[in-house]
Amino acid sequence: MGDNAPMLPAETLRAAAPRVRPEVGARPTILICRPNTRLGNTVLLTPLVEELQNTLPEARIEILSACPAAAEVFREFAAVRRVHALPFRGARHPLRYLRTLLQVRRVRYDVIIDPCPNSWTARFLTRWLAGRLKIGFAIARRRQGVDVSIPFQGAPRHMGAYPVYLTRRALFNLDPKSSSADEVTLSVRLTEAERAFGREQIGRLVAPAAPGRVVAVATHATGAKRFGLEWWRRLIAELRTRVPDARLIEIRPPSGHASLPELPGFSSRHTRQVAAVIDAAECFVCADSGLMHLAAATDTLTVGLFKVTQPELYAPRRGRSCALSASDAAPEATGERLAQLIG
Repeated sequence: MGDNAPMLPAETLRAAAPRVRPEVGARPTILICRPNTRLGNTVLLTPLVEELQNTLPEARIEILSACPAAAEVFREFAAVRRVHALPFRGARHPLRYLRTLLQVRRVRYDVIIDPCPNSWTARFLTRWLAGRLKIGFAIARRRQGVDVSIPFQGAPRHMGAYPVYLTRRALFNLDPKSSSADEVTLSVRLTEAERAFGREQIGRLVAPAAPGRVVAVATHATGAKRFGLEWWRRLIAELRTRVPDARLIEIRPPSGHASLPELPGFSSRHTRQVAAVIDAAECFVCADSGLMHLAAATDTLTVGLFKVTQPELYAPRRGRSCALSASDAAPEATGERLAQLIG
């Protein structure tokens, strides 16, 4: 199955609902077991939640997560009734970690989904928690612990797509071709009030009457995915040369630390506020990061800059959003390609 296989039309997915496994029923309680701390991995679950909510509208979905922002990410999904929040650093809070798990274990779910093929923690917890039907991927040395095990080989490459593929195959009994979910769309379902907040903040940062397009940038990323500040300044200079009316702002980390103090900046400890401000810009540019996936879950054009990770796994997925391969040695070339995308 190729990576460009189209997603099933919505009406086809709705027609698949009666094929749900009989032991599940039409109004199941579903637990998504993804005890991961990262914002990006959490946002990448939104296509799975959309799939379950659209295909099983009476389902009650709960999510087990260690991401501090998980409750915000899923707040506007009506089917998500609860996010069980494991402590961010579980080893430092063992009693709280254990209390949360024991609370989850008291519920006998109709379905438990282990959406990640490579998480030993998720598989262990999936085996340990109570559920009538447990589904997950089968890979080498990790085939046990679920009732319906789907081969990972042949699944779509993108991390937002293969949990949907798993669910279509294991829960809805669709064949591999019909289960292709490459054209997934990330979403955090911003409300109109949140979008208005974003527009208000953009107006505060740049002169509302001034012509031009607002381009937001974020320099922070982890490890080898990071580009240096001088690299960013050279990229911005090239972009301004090619798009003279561009009005640039910086999206800063929750601490408020400014990497580019020459630019007006926005920071917040509230994930949805950050998403709303990004949504109000015409374009958002950053390295491969959790913030990139958050931006890709909005309506703005998100351009992810990749140099060490694989775009086919992590590229931003929504509308015109895309990945660009960038070199530490050539910020001007990246600026030129970015200008072409902005138009």
